[in-house]
Amino acid sequence: MKLDEPPAHRDFALPGSTLRYGPDKTVDVLHIDLYLQPDLERAHLDGVCTTTVRALDEPVGSLTLDAVDLRIAGVERDGRPLRFRADGKHVEITFDPAIAPEEEAAFVVRYSVTHPRHGLFFVKDHAWTQSQDENARYWFPCLDYPHEKQTTSATIEVPKGQFALSNGALLERRDEGDRTIFSYRQDVGHSTYLTTMVVGPFVETAQPLKRENGELPVFYYVLPGREDDGARSFGKTPRMIEVFEEKLGVAYPYARYSQIAVSDFIFGGMENTSATTQTDRTLHDERAHLDFSSDPLVSHELAHQWFGDLLTCRDWSHAWLNEGFATYFEAVFREADLGYDEYVYDIFGCVERYLEEDADRYRRPIVCNRFRDPIELFDRHLYEKGGAVLHMLRGELGETRFWRAIRRYVADNAQRNVETIDLVRAIEQSTGRNMRAFFDQWVLRGGHPKITAGLRYDEQRKTLTVTVDQKQPIDASHPAYIFDVDLGIVEQAPEGPAADFGSGVMPGERRMRIRIEREHETVTIPVTGRPQIVRFDPGAFILADVTYEFGDGFAAAALAGDPNVAARIYAARELVKGGSALARAALDAAFENDPSWGVLEQVAGALGKTHAPWAQRLLAKRLKHEHPKVRRAVASALGNFKGAQAADALLPFARKDESYFVQAAALHALGRTRDERAFEVLSDALAHASWNGAIESGAARGLAELGDSRATALLVEATQPGKDESLRRAALAALARVGHVLESDRSRAVEAIADRLDDPMFLVQRSAIIAAEDLSDPRFLGALDRLSASGFDGRVRRDAAEAAIRIRESQKVPAQVTTLRSDLDALREEQRKLQEQIEAISRT
Repeated sequence: MKLDEPPAHRDFALPGSTLRYGPDKTVDVLHIDLYLQPDLERAHLDGVCTTTVRALDEPVGSLTLDAVDLRIAGVERDGRPLRFRADGKHVEITFDPAIAPEEEAAFVVRYSVTHPRHGLFFVKDHAWTQSQDENARYWFPCLDYPHEKQTTSATIEVPKGQFALSNGALLERRDEGDRTIFSYRQDVGHSTYLTTMVVGPFVETAQPLKRENGELPVFYYVLPGREDDGARSFGKTPRMIEVFEEKLGVAYPYARYSQIAVSDFIFGGMENTSATTQTDRTLHDERAHLDFSSDPLVSHELAHQWFGDLLTCRDWSHAWLNEGFATYFEAVFREADLGYDEYVYDIFGCVERYLEEDADRYRRPIVCNRFRDPIELFDRHLYEKGGAVLHMLRGELGETRFWRAIRRYVADNAQRNVETIDLVRAIEQSTGRNMRAFFDQWVLRGGHPKITAGLRYDEQRKTLTVTVDQKQPIDASHPAYIFDVDLGIVEQAPEGPAADFGSGVMPGERRMRIRIEREHETVTIPVTGRPQIVRFDPGAFILADVTYEFGDGFAAAALAGDPNVAARIYAARELVKGGSALARAALDAAFENDPSWGVLEQVAGALGKTHAPWAQRLLAKRLKHEHPKVRRAVASALGNFKGAQAADALLPFARKDESYFVQAAALHALGRTRDERAFEVLSDALAHASWNGAIESGAARGLAELGDSRATALLVEATQPGKDESLRRAALAALARVGHVLESDRSRAVEAIADRLDDPMFLVQRSAIIAAEDLSDPRFLGALDRLSASGFDGRVRRDAAEAAIRIRESQKVPAQVTTLRSDLDALREEQRKLQEQIEAISRT
């Protein structure tokens, strides 16, 4: 492999993956009733599960339910015991006589489970369930697959003073002696993975949504003392419901909506029907609220009440219809709440995160049914690429048609299971558009175009030539992408900073649509004179890795005047590459004039990557920007510059800033400068507790960069149980960095990371696996191989398998390649020093 060749995309399917399809059905499950008695002290659950089914077209003499590790005490029907056989994974029930075709039958399973491996988690003073993807089977017997929908009811018995939450309407809450009994009923059918139980000493806050036809009960629940944080985190929920109802034309479909924040949650949130479980790490104080919001998480889980709960993927291969839609609706609420710029930047971030996974991890189609565990599919292809496809579809159909199609899709498929073809048909039926080719290319095919858009103006001929090149590998098996894209030409730019025209036409803009279907496309357009602004894909709709080659003049004009934030970011990235006087002036002016913090965040990041002295000076000047997210980005970018000058700029912010995240970024960046003053500042910050370990985590990352053995012991200590979870995760990543930076401490880093590969905290364990992969030391292989086969969660098994594969690959890299890479790094450093000398001479 040549050094300048990118690595081939790895296969998504790991060894042992198979084609996965949903199971056959012999019955329809009509209703599940649960009577639950959780014991928090013993980590124990006693349960009675009554299931009502209807046989399909043939007699049903036996039925096998999923039931992992459940101790089955007995099964009965109409008061008579039934024969059953339990093997630790399933319980097979024999019906004698058989259930006749179309006959309804109810049967009762009495069971218990202690210290369940999955599905039900006992933590601290409360317990919660997490049943996605197929983990309901760990806490009640069921047909555990999303294609089965049923109504549910739950009666939960807890000690008096405790609260219990489940799906649907709260029918009754009564005390019986020293016990309290909660009864819930969910009358809209839902899949088993959306069934929930949470118990503990939670405090209730009601925030009803007032409507003309009555109130919708809306609640959130937090542990005592977190009520104010709950209000900050969940306070916009009623407004979100209003926005989604207006966009979808379908009212929120359930009797009430609850959110409950729990400790040690293994996801960000889980959209259990009508009763979302959230991580308590989203609860935040006033200082965090300066530049942190729970709105993306809250809106994502709320959107699932339609996409995932009301409409549920028929099988996991189509789970983007759950997660891609929920991700997209995060941006939809952001648009309604904060404006179109924020919407576009949200989608831009989705594309960037997907591109990162595609480049560094693997490539796969969005719809994919070859995997080991369904949870493997829950990645950036499913979430972010899925959301970006919906944004692209909005551009393809136009505003009116897009929302008409989405409303049709929801109305036609409410309470049903769906596949991608159902969305395609809804679009066809509501707009007349045949979208089969669109979905084949963007959903059923892996990858994306890598586009370079170029401009050339001919003064003599008064023409503008636009070139569009697809730079990704193209062959018979991977043809060029085919798509339409808008071009906008503005003869005279508007005065002042970019206004928010959304994806619409700017004043004086001439808009045209061109067809891209080959590797290289050229369009020549007659103009009256040199255009002021040229807009490629003005709505930033095309899902692609985009690079501008406009030339500094056009790029500077785009940065100053294009109303779309994505266009301004692409323009800034081009300007940073050249570093001309015009480019520097345009980039500097952006910090004064650009209304989007997102654009400035990207500008700062691009400046940092140059390692150029002029960029360092520009960044240092902007470190006091009023927007904390911009300050955070500038501080991070300054970490790319070694020495006292960068440290001088960072030190005040590393010691104090009103924002946790700015201070954390400055601490990390300070470590990267390797200034002699850094250790004291970083070690002091590591010892002070902050919200969610935000500041300490930045200090840990900074300590890893120093190349100072004194930091290693501090980082090892920070990984230990009892420390803040975020700090422990950051310290593990930092130790992997120590192993690269400080060869003498590599073994110590390996040992500390290995100690956490079996950590009982799920996210800490995953961080340890990622750190092991980063360090790529063969000493991890035994533990990783074991976890890849027997880890308790599919994500652990996947992470461990990928890490082991990459470590083995790293051991086969020829020594001469390593030497060449080191030589190349040395040459780049020499080039940087030479550039500094040239600039110093030019200044004198």
